[in-house]
Amino acid sequence: MQARALRFRVIEVTLKESFRRMLVVGLPVVAVLAVVTPFLHFAAVAAVPLVIGIHLAAARIVLARPAKPLLGPMRRLLLRWLARFSYLWVGIPGYGSMTVPVIGVVTGTATFAALTSVVYLSTLHGLRRERAGRPLARWEKVVPIALAVLTVGFLLAVVGLGLLLGWSVTALVDSMRA
Repeated sequence: MQARALRFRVIEVTLKESFRRMLVVGLPVVAVLAVVTPFLHFAAVAAVPLVIGIHLAAARIVLARPAKPLLGPMRRLLLRWLARFSYLWVGIPGYGSMTVPVIGVVTGTATFAALTSVVYLSTLHGLRRERAGRPLARWEKVVPIALAVLTVGFLLAVVGLGLLLGWSVTALVDSMRA
């Protein structure tokens, strides 16, 4: 029993140090990227998703991977999807605002800090609940499902609006020809 508790404690300490190190290294990097991004013009369209992808991968590797062996399969699945949805819903607008001079530096670094904290805190929370032998809480089941439904609904709305816009433009062009 003590060996198990020691493993959890070592991972928690490692996680805390990794979180601190990720913030110390990542915040200045994101600040520099946020300063440069408005000058990238059309390349900023590719830079923002690239930053999101790199940040998500780094957070998962540095923060979530060390805890993975100690978590049950459902908690691992929960942490993976919670991180993905967080980066989708917070990362896209937060890092997308880096294209705006000055304000983008503040929002970009705040987005980095917030998303890194989400991965850190959710991993730490999962570790603590796993160590205590507690099952998934109701909110841990509902939040990813709600975010998945919200995401699918949003994507369907965007596709619907795109189709409506395409139909409207086609109708306008046809009426102008007649």
